[in-house]
Amino acid sequence: MQQPDRTRTRLDPEVRRGQIVEAAARLFSERDPAGVTFEEIAEAAGVSRALLYNYFGDRGGLLAAVYLHTFAELNRQLNRTIDPAAGPEERLRAIVRGYLQFAVDNASTWRLLQVTAAVGHPAVQAARQRHMERLAAAWGATGAEGRTLAFGVVGLLESATFDWLRERQTDIERLGTLLYDLIWTGLSSLERHGIALPVHRERESLPT
Repeated sequence: MQQPDRTRTRLDPEVRRGQIVEAAARLFSERDPAGVTFEEIAEAAGVSRALLYNYFGDRGGLLAAVYLHTFAELNRQLNRTIDPAAGPEERLRAIVRGYLQFAVDNASTWRLLQVTAAVGHPAVQAARQRHMERLAAAWGATGAEGRTLAFGVVGLLESATFDWLRERQTDIERLGTLLYDLIWTGLSSLERHGIALPVHRERESLPT
């Protein structure tokens, strides 16, 4: 008797890669990424361990891919909350609200973003640098100084939000106002250093 054809459907490499990244992100959000093995990720994604190495090379490459995946989710939310026609103060308010709301809606993902952001993989560091440069440009600050300022602002937001998630003793609206006032007080004083925040920029958005 002829056996049925069991030929497996070959997925597009990018689709397969995306499935692996999503499986790894789920596992990393539930446990310390350092304790998750390639075997567990391969099983969760329905692929071989060898395929993980083929796509990502090593643990650093996989963590970088997970970070970029998570970072893209945050950027999409920020893009939805920021009105490009608004003035710099309202855009900053939107950024602060966007970070906080993303952390509330995606607590495990936010913790994962914190963990993987510390990875020294070139892809992770390049993605963070691009994000900071474009964020700084949205404020009218460019070059190395602008990027450094953006790192400072985002670092403050990320650290404060991560701490708040542990106990949530402060109302999120109050926290947003406190963070906005702290950050805006600093940013609005930069004109004396030759960094003027624009009132309006057409078609402006954060990177996706």
